[in-house]
Parts: sequence; C-alpha cells; structure tokens
Amino acid sequence: MAKIKKRYGKWGGYLEKLIYEKPKRKVEKEKVNDPDYYVRVDNQFFIMNNGLIGNVYIYIYIYIYTGLAGYFFVLFTVVVRLFFNKSLSFIFLFLLFLLGTFFIAYHYTRPKKELVLNRLGGLITIPNTLYFKPYTMPFKDALAAWSVKNSGINPTGPSLSLLHPNGFTSIDVMGHEVIEDWSFIVWYMDKNRPLPPGSAFDEYRKSDYERRKAEGFPKPLYPSKISTPEATKEQQAERKRIGGW
Repeated sequence: MAKIKKRYGKWGGYLEKLIYEKPKRKVEKEKVNDPDYYVRVDNQFFIMNNGLIGNVYIYIYIYIYTGLAGYFFVLFTVVVRLFFNKSLSFIFLFLLFLLGTFFIAYHYTRPKKELVLNRLGGLITIPNTLYFKPYTMPFKDALAAWSVKNSGINPTGPSLSLLHPNGFTSIDVMGHEVIEDWSFIVWYMDKNRPLPPGSAFDEYRKSDYERRKAEGFPKPLYPSKISTPEATKEQQAERKRIGGW
C-alpha cells in the first residue's frame, strides 16, 4: 500500500479533508458506464475517466504535434547540414527521432487513467504519468492542493491536484472547480455520511442508509461546513435518534 513520504509532512498548501461547500458536480445516471465520463458510480466505487480531464483535444495536439515537430526538426537538420557540407550527429538525430516516435505512439497506446474512489475500503487510486502504474493508498493519507501548471496564450484555471506518494509529482483530477470537486470527493469518501447529490446515486441511497443504520450511524469521518442530511425526513429523524447527529 502506497503512502506519501513523511518528509513532506502535513504542512501548508494542502486542502483540509473537509466538505467546504455543496458540490455542483451532480453525477447524472445517464453518464454512468460512459467511458468518456464515469466508468462506475454506486455506493461502493466511484471510478472516473481521468484521461480526458481538461480539453482532450489539447492533449491530442501535444502528443501528435510534438512527435511531428521532432520528425520535422530531424529532416530540416539533415537537409541544411548536407547543403552546407556539415557533418551530422546521427546519435542526436536518432534520439530526437525516437522521441518524436514515442509521443505519437503514446497517444495511441496510453493506458487508462482512472481516478478510483473506494468508499467502503477507504482507499483512493491516483493515476500516474505515462506508463507508470497508478498509486493506491488510504484516503486519509492523500494530499490535495491547488494546481496551476500552465501559462501562455491558452492558460486554464487552477485544477485539483493529488500528490503522488513519491512526494514529488502530482496529477490533476476531475476539473477546475477545486473546492467543489474536493468537497465531492471528501463527501463520497466519508462512508458514514449519506451519498452526495446526483441521480446516479439514487438507486443506492436506501441500501447505503440501511448499512449505516445497522452500524449504529457512526459519526462522520471528516468534518463538513454544510448539512449532509438523509434522503428523507424520516431517515434523518432515525439517524438523529440512533446516531445522535
């Protein structure tokens, strides 16, 4: 089981495991099982395709055009240096050719990049970069922060970023509504609370309620600045009577 290296500690810059506000992200039932959105959504797992985070076309341009740029540079260098009777560094050109090939090949062979929330197991699986395996770790040890990784003529807003257990790299997840998306994740991963808003969860609310009732409605794992009531007033009254909250 992966765990973030202790040398980074719990110091500033990380978001508290707190439901800051009611998330606007409401997972709709019709988007479940659509590989472009949510692979699985129920009372046990929330699995989201993280490979399409942001604008997918931007990533296509990066992979394809970077590869083509490498090929063009190799061809341009060869033509110019031959024209001026200059010697060629074939090793450098070969490495550049391989780099261009890699970017194009990676576009067509890149592995699945899925954000996996295991509600009952208390685990989160964070996608990794390139072909490296994803990290699975206890959610209580996960660190989240704001991320602004781009600039220039087409900058995007900040993203929710999860730190990898290596303590150095991170991955952007979900979208650009940092506080709302993090609130959604914390809410879903608090197995002692009702499921968050969204029609995709509706058919699982009763069974999730019965599970928590059988456990005596234990207190929430993480704090919240907003109310997280049960689906009905009757269920809410029962939770308060048994669990006291």
